[in-house]
Amino acid sequence: MSRPKIRKVDTAKRKKERKRTQQVLEQRTSLFLNTPEKCCLCEAAFDKKSKKMAQTWHIVVYEDRKVMRLTCPDCQKKVDNAMEKINAD
Repeated sequence: MSRPKIRKVDTAKRKKERKRTQQVLEQRTSLFLNTPEKCCLCEAAFDKKSKKMAQTWHIVVYEDRKVMRLTCPDCQKKVDNAMEKINAD
């Protein structure tokens, strides 16, 4: 019975992967630090410290355009209804 060989650790590959992961994390964090302060449709104020608002408001992140859209529950219902009408036709 022989022991399995210990595979060689590729430190350069791991370092490159770690660096890439860190860059992705920094990009996503910067987007959330720049969260809008009002609804993109009706301009209702958004309180970043409110847990209820954080759970009810709708956030859409477009990473390729580095844009974040914030929508209040009332406007989101209107958007959903409009999308249903478009999809029904």
